[in-house]
Amino acid sequence: MNCLDLTLYPSLTLTLVEKSGETYVKRFGVRKGVNVADDPHLSGRWFDPRRYIGDLSKDVEESVTRLLERYAGCVGLSISPGDEGLIFVAAFLTQNTSYHTNVLKWTRALFSRSEDLNDIAEAAPALGNSYQLKMLPEALREYLSTKPRTRSDLVRIRGVGAKVADLYLLFTGDTTAVPVDKHFIRYAPQLGLKGVPPRAELCARYVCEECPLRRNCLRAQASEKMGRLAGWVQTVVWLISTRKEAKARSQSEAR
Repeated sequence: MNCLDLTLYPSLTLTLVEKSGETYVKRFGVRKGVNVADDPHLSGRWFDPRRYIGDLSKDVEESVTRLLERYAGCVGLSISPGDEGLIFVAAFLTQNTSYHTNVLKWTRALFSRSEDLNDIAEAAPALGNSYQLKMLPEALREYLSTKPRTRSDLVRIRGVGAKVADLYLLFTGDTTAVPVDKHFIRYAPQLGLKGVPPRAELCARYVCEECPLRRNCLRAQASEKMGRLAGWVQTVVWLISTRKEAKARSQSEAR
């Protein structure tokens, strides 16, 4: 994989582009036909993690600096301003399923038919029996009616948990957002973090600074100790973990 491959691989923007030879081209949403490599937002170049090393607290500085030394010159954060509705669809569908196997297949099927969220809501249940597809119409109706702007707004939408809310926020440009998934939970001790995942019912009632779970919440800790680097760190952790899993599967199959 080259640097653009590595940047796009964990990003929800991948649902909006297609690869032709060695070139990624925007297929869905705004700016169709744009060469992803030429666009600072799509390519991830708008975000240089090295600029935010000053956000790190002392107890995570050493571990995050190691990630920066290895990945900062290559892995960015790919976002697509103007495509927030389509990004919400992708984020919602990521629950308890394979991103590269199922979510990419579902989103490309839906976006090929229509990019209108009402049309997507109508079409989703017919794509299959997965609960994510069945629940998407109601979530989209709430998204359209409430126009959520904050994390608390997002988790009040039925079916949207803390991870989905943070995934949406991260890939719409909030780099302090940390989608706490199984990969981040496993890797957290190596970053100097320990605690539990955020709870959606608390996220709906409190901002992180006021939440009673704050001192024991991995999301709150990561955002507080890493600042604007938090989302990038989570993205790199996801990339490391999923590539290790893929390598392990490949070695197992070879035996």
